Amino acid sequence: MDVSNILDIHFDRMTVLGDLNSKKVFYLKELIKSNDTSVMDNKFHDCVRGKFLNDLVYFEYDKLKAKSFNTRNFRMEFNPNNLDTRQVEWLQTNVIPLLSDVGITRLDLAFDVDFDLSEYQFIPIGNSRQKSTVEFRDAARKLETLYIGKRQSDKMLRLYNKQLEQEKKGNTSNLHTWWRLEFELKRETVDEFGEVFDTLQIKNPSLNELEKIEDRATLYYLLDHPQEWSNLSKRKKEKYRKMLKEIKEEDITPVFKKALEKKKAELVAQLDSWFKNQYKIFEHC
Repeated sequence: MDVSNILDIHFDRMTVLGDLNSKKVFYLKELIKSNDTSVMDNKFHDCVRGKFLNDLVYFEYDKLKAKSFNTRNFRMEFNPNNLDTRQVEWLQTNVIPLLSDVGITRLDLAFDVDFDLSEYQFIPIGNSRQKSTVEFRDAARKLETLYIGKRQSDKMLRLYNKQLEQEKKGNTSNLHTWWRLEFELKRETVDEFGEVFDTLQIKNPSLNELEKIEDRATLYYLLDHPQEWSNLSKRKKEKYRKMLKEIKEEDITPVFKKALEKKKAELVAQLDSWFKNQYKIFEHC
């Protein structure tokens, strides 16, 4: 396993907040009238919700909501991969200049790989606690999707069979295996996209070296269902965690770290280019 097995690293979704002052609401309304924009809600100067660019960019201006929650009044959500150069330039020219105090409050960082991620374990390290997990398996109990962490938390991890997802959509691929590992980062953790593996290890322990089949079976079950650790007694938790630490395992975390380090400057440059280097890119919110 090496860096070549990581096919691509990219941002998959972004949420941008900014302030639109009352004098510029008029320009937003004129922009909506003169472009391909669908409006879902329009309450004069208080609230406007809709979608720009053939529904690719969701936007929301809500003056009252912003005042109630002490936050900025304009929000955009989109997948950068779905926008072409012309559409990016349109946002840069027509929308972003209307805003002040712009920052990114959600950023999804995706890794596409050509090997089966379901064979690996995703282990929080350092100060990171064991997080809740939700998984979806097929009829043969083969993992298709795994969520680690809660949707409302600052950081959530998901991995899924991208090849299978594309096949269900009727799309074809020349890849034999295609999995995606994705970090959903919010608020403070947006700043940390380059260090996501500092609190995570990706390993594949070799349980076959354990002598007792009962121990192997228990550990296989616990690794497939990490939420079940909480149902063990303290003594059994210590026993099986000790076993995991002592057995040989394949650790591919350094491969992901190396690939991200090589790509990091390019990713930062992408974000800078979005805002023409005139706004603070990362924003605690």
